[in-house]
Amino acid sequence: MTSDNRLERLRAISQMVKDKELAKLRTLAQARDETHDRVQRLMQPVALVQDPALFAARQLHAKWALEQRIRLNRTLAQQTARLIEQRAKAARSLGKAEIVTNLCRQNQI
Repeated sequence: MTSDNRLERLRAISQMVKDKELAKLRTLAQARDETHDRVQRLMQPVALVQDPALFAARQLHAKWALEQRIRLNRTLAQQTARLIEQRAKAARSLGKAEIVTNLCRQNQI
Protein backbone atom coordinates (compact mmCIF):
# COMPACT_ATOMS: atom_id res chain seq x y z
CA MET A 1 0.00 0.00 0.00
CA THR A 2 1.41 3.37 -0.96
CA SER A 3 1.63 6.30 1.40
CA ASP A 4 -0.98 8.12 -0.75
CA ASN A 5 -3.44 5.25 -0.22
CA ARG A 6 -2.75 5.26 3.51
CA LEU A 7 -3.23 8.98 3.70
CA GLU A 8 -6.49 8.76 1.76
CA ARG A 9 -7.76 5.99 4.06
CA LEU A 10 -6.73 8.06 7.07
CA ARG A 11 -8.64 11.02 5.62
CA ALA A 12 -11.76 8.90 5.12
CA ILE A 13 -11.55 7.51 8.65
CA SER A 14 -10.99 10.94 10.18
CA GLN A 15 -14.04 12.26 8.31
CA MET A 16 -16.17 9.37 9.62
CA VAL A 17 -15.00 9.98 13.17
CA LYS A 18 -15.71 13.69 12.81
CA ASP A 19 -19.21 12.98 11.46
CA LYS A 20 -19.91 10.56 14.30
CA GLU A 21 -18.76 13.03 16.97
CA LEU A 22 -20.78 15.87 15.45
CA ALA A 23 -23.88 13.67 15.23
CA LYS A 24 -23.48 12.71 18.89
CA LEU A 25 -23.07 16.40 19.76
CA ARG A 26 -26.32 17.24 17.95
CA THR A 27 -28.15 14.41 19.74
CA LEU A 28 -26.89 15.51 23.17
CA ALA A 29 -27.75 19.15 22.45
CA GLN A 30 -31.26 18.23 21.37
CA ALA A 31 -31.85 16.13 24.50
CA ARG A 32 -30.56 18.95 26.69
CA ASP A 33 -32.78 21.49 24.93
CA GLU A 34 -35.83 19.25 25.41
CA THR A 35 -35.11 18.90 29.12
CA HIS A 36 -34.64 22.66 29.41
CA ASP A 37 -38.00 23.21 27.70
CA ARG A 38 -39.67 20.79 30.13
CA VAL A 39 -38.23 22.70 33.09
CA GLN A 40 -39.49 25.97 31.63
CA ARG A 41 -43.00 24.59 31.12
CA LEU A 42 -43.10 23.51 34.78
CA MET A 43 -42.30 27.07 35.84
CA GLN A 44 -45.52 28.56 34.44
CA PRO A 45 -47.29 30.68 37.07
CA VAL A 46 -50.66 29.47 38.35
CA ALA A 47 -53.44 31.96 38.97
CA LEU A 48 -54.88 32.18 42.47
CA VAL A 49 -58.44 31.02 42.95
CA GLN A 50 -61.12 31.45 45.63
CA ASP A 51 -62.37 27.85 45.59
CA PRO A 52 -60.66 25.97 48.47
CA ALA A 53 -60.78 22.61 46.69
CA LEU A 54 -59.24 24.02 43.51
CA PHE A 55 -56.68 25.91 45.59
CA ALA A 56 -55.69 22.66 47.36
CA ALA A 57 -55.40 20.84 44.04
CA ARG A 58 -53.21 23.60 42.66
CA GLN A 59 -51.03 23.47 45.77
CA LEU A 60 -50.55 19.74 45.26
CA HIS A 61 -49.72 20.36 41.63
CA ALA A 62 -47.24 23.08 42.59
CA LYS A 63 -45.52 20.66 44.98
CA TRP A 64 -45.38 17.99 42.26
CA ALA A 65 -44.03 20.53 39.75
CA LEU A 66 -41.31 21.60 42.19
CA GLU A 67 -40.21 17.98 42.65
CA GLN A 68 -40.18 17.47 38.89
CA ARG A 69 -38.11 20.64 38.36
CA ILE A 70 -35.59 19.46 40.94
CA ARG A 71 -35.30 16.09 39.17
CA LEU A 72 -35.13 17.67 35.72
CA ASN A 73 -32.56 20.25 36.82
CA ARG A 74 -30.32 17.41 38.00
CA THR A 75 -30.78 15.73 34.61
CA LEU A 76 -30.14 19.05 32.87
CA ALA A 77 -26.86 19.49 34.75
CA GLN A 78 -25.71 15.99 33.76
CA GLN A 79 -26.72 16.58 30.14
CA THR A 80 -24.87 19.90 30.11
CA ALA A 81 -21.72 18.25 31.45
CA ARG A 82 -21.91 15.54 28.75
CA LEU A 83 -22.53 18.20 26.13
CA ILE A 84 -19.43 20.14 27.20
CA GLU A 85 -17.34 16.96 27.07
CA GLN A 86 -18.74 16.09 23.65
CA ARG A 87 -18.00 19.58 22.31
CA ALA A 88 -14.35 19.03 23.18
CA LYS A 89 -14.34 15.60 21.48
CA ALA A 90 -16.05 17.02 18.40
CA ALA A 91 -13.59 19.91 18.24
CA ARG A 92 -10.63 17.50 18.42
CA SER A 93 -12.06 15.24 15.72
CA LEU A 94 -12.79 18.28 13.55
CA GLY A 95 -9.21 19.48 13.97
CA LYS A 96 -7.78 16.05 13.18
CA ALA A 97 -9.94 15.74 10.07
CA GLU A 98 -8.84 19.18 8.92
CA ILE A 99 -5.16 18.32 9.40
CA VAL A 100 -5.46 15.11 7.39
CA THR A 101 -7.42 16.93 4.67
CA ASN A 102 -4.70 19.57 4.47
CA LEU A 103 -2.04 16.85 4.22
CA CYS A 104 -3.96 15.28 1.36
CA ARG A 105 -4.17 18.65 -0.41
CA GLN A 106 -0.44 19.20 0.02
CA ASN A 107 0.22 15.79 -1.49
CA GLN A 108 -2.48 16.45 -4.13
CA ILE A 109 -4.49 13.38 -3.26
